[in-house]
Amino acid sequence: MNKKAAQAGELETGDLARATTERLLGACVAAWLVPGLGHFVLGKKWRGLILFLAIVAMFLFGLAMQGEFFTLGSGSYLETLGYVGIWGAGLPRWFASFFSYSGGDPFFPSADYGTAFLISAGMLNVLTVFDVFDIAKGRKH
Repeated sequence: MNKKAAQAGELETGDLARATTERLLGACVAAWLVPGLGHFVLGKKWRGLILFLAIVAMFLFGLAMQGEFFTLGSGSYLETLGYVGIWGAGLPRWFASFFSYSGGDPFFPSADYGTAFLISAGMLNVLTVFDVFDIAKGRKH
């Protein structure tokens, strides 16, 4: 939707609000699925590229250190939070599963660090979704 058309009265207020909501929702979903894509969609290309490289690098380091993927059925609140954290990474988590990475060896020396990297990458991506939300709402530049 273009602002000049809205100011000229060609668009109703509901249409403009719906377009803004669709843009907001689309940017947030894009930001969750592909780290940095939401910023790229909103015109923050450098920020999006930096976030993409940082989050994907953290996720790959976590995989290289054989970090563990958590499951929901464990009954532990911390493992449930770890599950949510890892799924916060979006598509990198799906790609890891697609390529048969089901979690590392818990006896590998750096497995705990790898798990921390995986969860941190997911949580950082969730924070980028909140950042995209704020930028799309006009609260932040």
